[in-house]
Amino acid sequence: MEISAWRQTDQPVKSLANHFLIAMPGLNDENFGHSVTLICHHDDEGAMGVVINQPLDVSVAELFNNAGLSTNQLLNPGHPIWFGGPVRQEHLFVLHDQGHQWVNTLKINDNLYLTTSADFLEALSQGQDPGQYLLALGCAGWAPGQLEHEMTENSWVYAMADNQVIFTTPVGDRWEAAARLADIDLTKMSYYSGKA
Repeated sequence: MEISAWRQTDQPVKSLANHFLIAMPGLNDENFGHSVTLICHHDDEGAMGVVINQPLDVSVAELFNNAGLSTNQLLNPGHPIWFGGPVRQEHLFVLHDQGHQWVNTLKINDNLYLTTSADFLEALSQGQDPGQYLLALGCAGWAPGQLEHEMTENSWVYAMADNQVIFTTPVGDRWEAAARLADIDLTKMSYYSGKA
């Protein structure tokens, strides 16, 4: 089965913000093979997103200890930190479902936000419950026109973002679950090569 991923519908979306970018089975890339990336921003100047299905072998408590933040009141100290992408890996990106007034927050949709400011981490260290969240080191980024070009090469398919896939679907099921949102059964697809 081969499809033109960018033209899954008669009228493709102009922006993939608030969509999952789902790697096709044949995408051979060490960072993005079998990945699901939430696209947080996409316009004529490029795109950025956060990979949601690649946990790192680091817990929230370990990250906080390394950053000199208190772990005594953490509600979920064993929560994993995620690989968000190969760009800006020294920065922490937080996807969350409640729209608190954090210092630096981008609204993705009415119940999904991206925060990059330290006040979120400070709230966690003080035992506050910010709702569902995912902490990721790094992000994915595309130069102007790069993502659009990759879409024409059948490297990716897309589907509207879904909080359940981000926050509650088991990590090993997220790739196929996201693809199902695009009406694609990845287990029935032939593996052909693509590149990111």
